[in-house]
Amino acid sequence: MRLITIIQSSVFVPVWLRILLLLAGGAKVWGAGIYAGCHFGGKDIRMGVGTFVNRGVLFDGTAPITLGRQVAVGHGAKFVTSTHEIGPSDGRGGRVYHRPITVGDGTWIGAGAIVLPGVTIGAGCIIGAGAVVTRDCEPDGLYAGNPARRVRDLPVDAPRPATQD
Repeated sequence: MRLITIIQSSVFVPVWLRILLLLAGGAKVWGAGIYAGCHFGGKDIRMGVGTFVNRGVLFDGTAPITLGRQVAVGHGAKFVTSTHEIGPSDGRGGRVYHRPITVGDGTWIGAGAIVLPGVTIGAGCIIGAGAVVTRDCEPDGLYAGNPARRVRDLPVDAPRPATQD
């Protein structure tokens, strides 16, 4: 997967080829749009149809990462699935452990947001730019801050803006 990550992250690789390379490496990303500069640290990564991943996103990938359908991920977001237990004073980074991340359908992850190990983000959420998600997020909420907290409820069936012809 390491060689595939190096090749697919190039700005010279078109999106369709990037998807094929990641599929060949074992990631389940058919129907997603993934832009240049993304790092995939493992192959147990799944993305639903219509998911969009912008430039420079990190998928730690030491545990499964699942993004639902129509998820939008902003520039430089990070999905971190590994962490350490707190060790003794002579080495605080103790034993490593890994926990999966799940993001529900229709969620928007803002630029620079960090989603930490074991987090589940419910469907229809917005995670604000730069937020640090340390706990599960209930569906249809706007979460922001460090640590991220629910700022407000979002309408379940928000009207779509009219398109100009």
